[in-house]
Amino acid sequence: MIKLVDLLTESLFPFHEDDATYDEMDDSLLAVDYVFDTPDSSYKVSFYSGEYDAEDKTFDISFGEKPQVHHKLDTFKMTGEGKVYSIVQTICKIIEEFVSEYGDDVEKLAIDPTSDKRGRVYKELIPKYLDPAIMKIVTIK
Repeated sequence: MIKLVDLLTESLFPFHEDDATYDEMDDSLLAVDYVFDTPDSSYKVSFYSGEYDAEDKTFDISFGEKPQVHHKLDTFKMTGEGKVYSIVQTICKIIEEFVSEYGDDVEKLAIDPTSDKRGRVYKELIPKYLDPAIMKIVTIK
């Protein structure tokens, strides 16, 4: 059972920007990656707009265990660490930093959960931890 005192003492994991990719033709922002480590794993949070028209300024957000070299981001694997609150809080801080850093290039953010369970967790926790002004531009599908 999770106790309120445990929730209040959850903390953020340190994170940093890992990479930013710009379009070679018009220099529009295509993707930005952030990484953070927990005691058990390394995670990657990706913001990607490459599927959209650069004028649309919409970014998909995906996150999961950081892949090994030449592997794809695993957005399906559950963390299994019992640190969901700290992980979601860290992801929310990363979203806030991304918008702060690249806000001129961002009008919409979309999160498409890979399962119903994740969708319920995201819809419950992200609005609690994310700045309300930023939450207005976030859609959790």
